[in-house]
Amino acid sequence: MPVTSSAAPKPRKPRPSRARGLRTTTGCLTCRSRRIKCDEQRPRCATCIKSDRECRYASPNDASTSTAPNGPTPSAQAMPSPALARKSITSDTPFSNSPELQFDSPLTTGSVASMPSPNSAPYEWYDLLAEDAIQNVAKYNLNLEVEKPRPSQRESPERDDSAFDPQLRSPDQDNDAHLGLPPILQDQWNLIDTIPLTDDELVLFQHYVGVVGPILDLCDPTRQFSTSVPRLAVHNLGLLKSLLAVAARHMAGLNQFPFLQTGSEPQIMNPLLNVATQYYYETLHYLSQNLNQGSYSKSREIISTALLISTYEMFDAEGQYNNGAWERHLRGIFWIQRSQNNNGECRDPLRRAAWWAWIRQDTWVAFREGRRVLTIWRPLRRLDDLTPDELCLRIIYICGRCVDFAATESVKKYDVDTRIEQGKKLTQALNDWYNILGSSFQPIYRPALPAQDTLFPPIWIHPPSHAAAMQTYHVSRIIVAINEPSPGGMEDMRHRQRLLDESVDTVCGIASTHQGREIPSAMSNVRALYTAGLAARDPVKQAGILQLLEETLEVTKFPPRSLVHDLTTHWRAQQ
Repeated sequence: MPVTSSAAPKPRKPRPSRARGLRTTTGCLTCRSRRIKCDEQRPRCATCIKSDRECRYASPNDASTSTAPNGPTPSAQAMPSPALARKSITSDTPFSNSPELQFDSPLTTGSVASMPSPNSAPYEWYDLLAEDAIQNVAKYNLNLEVEKPRPSQRESPERDDSAFDPQLRSPDQDNDAHLGLPPILQDQWNLIDTIPLTDDELVLFQHYVGVVGPILDLCDPTRQFSTSVPRLAVHNLGLLKSLLAVAARHMAGLNQFPFLQTGSEPQIMNPLLNVATQYYYETLHYLSQNLNQGSYSKSREIISTALLISTYEMFDAEGQYNNGAWERHLRGIFWIQRSQNNNGECRDPLRRAAWWAWIRQDTWVAFREGRRVLTIWRPLRRLDDLTPDELCLRIIYICGRCVDFAATESVKKYDVDTRIEQGKKLTQALNDWYNILGSSFQPIYRPALPAQDTLFPPIWIHPPSHAAAMQTYHVSRIIVAINEPSPGGMEDMRHRQRLLDESVDTVCGIASTHQGREIPSAMSNVRALYTAGLAARDPVKQAGILQLLEETLEVTKFPPRSLVHDLTTHWRAQQ
């Protein structure tokens, strides 16, 4: 008779939880951050190739730390030795835990769930373009048909030769042989041979390289929009058309009036406006024919095209047919940036430059509209890890957080005590940024004793990007100070007014230097002077700011003088 044991069964070895024991500790950094299986192929694993993501592996020096998939920028590779870098990680300096790294990422307008998927984002953006085109085509009497992408284009990624831009086929296959474009040889949507330019197009192209590109590159030492984008444009028809469109639109704005008088004849539309609009619609046509190609929708060319179209809308935003197109396209670029996983610290210098150019535009529009900035990204790198040029970018991000603080939504959502605490954190972030600056942010010239007839003594900071960063810092201080609830007391009020007066004087002093006559710096000055005007209480200073703003607008010809009207209206309301 078999003997039955009464002893308790031997316990089974517990299975590691999925949260810990089963997590892979090998593979590329991208797969590890996404918590998916990696085949560890080099230089790119199969998963990253399939999802079209950047594939990076940890170096021996990174073994003890976890690195985000987008990691440090190329300029960070020229940082101090690994030993010194590790020292900065454990240092107790006040910059290691700067508040802007701890801010919650704000939600965009509407719910995150309502945002388009990565695959549909380019189509949603195109719909915005088509909507604007349909609304305005009649005003310019253009013989162009503007159509939205067919539903089948969105549903099927398969190649459809009928959907390809006919200008990319051999000249003997269609009716566009007169364009003289070479047959397609690579990437289907790119050309190996340089696209020929007419004499008129060369003038526009040179204006873009010499004037418009530097506006976008003010805070980018690599000058991506002045160097890389033009090189890409001569091989991509859509990008080229958008470049010519924004150049023509900017040249049209440089005229003193949008209309020309020819003798006794009635006023006629500035012909450059017609040229700009024509190129705009040709860009739209190109996009409608090529968005169905997956590689194009993830390309550097489409993000460059999107940013140039947004800049076109920026120059057009307060013109004679203002319909809010600029703000809608900023939202469209936000969708595309998310679909490409772009942010302010990604490794590709062009994608990174496009992100910062976009956030500069959106921060200004958000400030003017009283909304929050359209970003859900926050930086990973600490202040003491940044180069001086990267510090110029970080203050743009902090300024966006200050605009969030001033947004109507934020004012209504939080009680007074919470608002005061938020204001303190922003002030600490601004102080941390300012305290880590090097000598390049200090004035090269500042008169020891200002002239009696000078209201705002000139302040010359070089290079211009560092001058713009200092203006952005003082703009941020003004935004926080005029929106932060006061705990009460005369001392607090006097302290706040001293800060405001100092920021107003600094902004106006920088704007009054010779750099203010350069269009890229003048564009920054316009926004800073408008914000300084909101903080000015002295009628004499208000008159001085108004004069500086009018002089700067004469340089930029953008935006129109509605800013002057808005300031004077604000001052009357404060009386």
